[in-house]
Amino acid sequence: MDLLVIKNIVSNINSELIKVRRQIHANPELSFQEVDTSKLIKFYLDLWGVEYSSGWAEHGVVGLIKGTAYENSKVIALRADMDALPIQEENDLEFKSKNAGIMHACGHDIHTTCLLGAIYALHQTKDQWGGTIKFIFQPGEEQLPGGASILIQEGVLKNPEVDAILGLHVQPDMAVGQIGICEGSSMGSSEEIFIELTSSGGHAAMPHLTGDTVLTAARLICGIQELWSRIKPPLVPSVVSFGKIQTEGGATNVIPGKISIEGTFRCLDPEFREKFCEALIPFIDSTVLPFGVKAETKVVRGYPVLYNNVNLAKIWSELSIQYTDNESVVSIPPRLTAEDFARYAEVVPACFFRLGTGPSANVHSPKFIVDEAAIPLGSGILAWSAIGFLKNV
Repeated sequence: MDLLVIKNIVSNINSELIKVRRQIHANPELSFQEVDTSKLIKFYLDLWGVEYSSGWAEHGVVGLIKGTAYENSKVIALRADMDALPIQEENDLEFKSKNAGIMHACGHDIHTTCLLGAIYALHQTKDQWGGTIKFIFQPGEEQLPGGASILIQEGVLKNPEVDAILGLHVQPDMAVGQIGICEGSSMGSSEEIFIELTSSGGHAAMPHLTGDTVLTAARLICGIQELWSRIKPPLVPSVVSFGKIQTEGGATNVIPGKISIEGTFRCLDPEFREKFCEALIPFIDSTVLPFGVKAETKVVRGYPVLYNNVNLAKIWSELSIQYTDNESVVSIPPRLTAEDFARYAEVVPACFFRLGTGPSANVHSPKFIVDEAAIPLGSGILAWSAIGFLKNV
């Protein structure tokens, strides 16, 4: 199949895709609440005559496009996430978020739009390739347990059984026109840590009469960093960060009776991930004991390490170079942000690439923006890669 056909199709529909993206961006919805986003996706699929089913994890949309040029039993899945974040947008855009405190600050509006563009191109060219493309519009990537795990339980990778899956993510520190991939372990696992410290509380001038929750919290935060640094193999990428400390009561002369601490643990090594999680609660309990403070700790296990199948990543790079050129396809380092696309990668060979969207504040920022010129490339690479995977996987 001639890749110029795909390029022309996504170019011709680009103005409509920008319209779609802006509508999604202006009407963001939180995880597992993507009602209107799902309706918009179904509107376009109905308009184009693409078959699908809905109701996956409540608002997910899944469908199939079958190529008719020749017999091919392979099935390749394409996935995009749909949910937004609880962030108040600070950008001055005509299509800025209309929903107070909610924003597409992680680019999922771009992901959804690019998948729609790829579906249109694949549907228009289905007489020029063979095999089956399964598309997945997934809810709830930003909230544990993550929509991917729910969809997998509901059978999204079966009937027909998927041979490989492909997804993309915006990359604000990459130029528009560039795409990149990290082979092997590419994104970190994630755990959420919740610690609640309690004591009787009391007068700050008489700390000997109560457990000092504030001092204990300080010792814990520093101590956990020390624990992490001493049991972590030096060459293992990992981080522990605490983002929230909150007291109930307290003043300059009052030691509060309760403090909550919240943080995250990220890692690229599954073995160290388990070792640290096993060591954390006993360390916390032993640290607080001498201070007359009680600790209740909850470690919420999150997404696993996202593993990019090495062979699949190499095939993707070759296909992407065909579509663009050598300079446009770059190798990128692993990162400790987490993604529930990793759940799919635990079940089938997976490939997750980065789409350059130009200079911006980072993702999860109220000032995050994207250059919409990236949309045709994202759509085209998804479509071209899916067709290539059908031949080579």
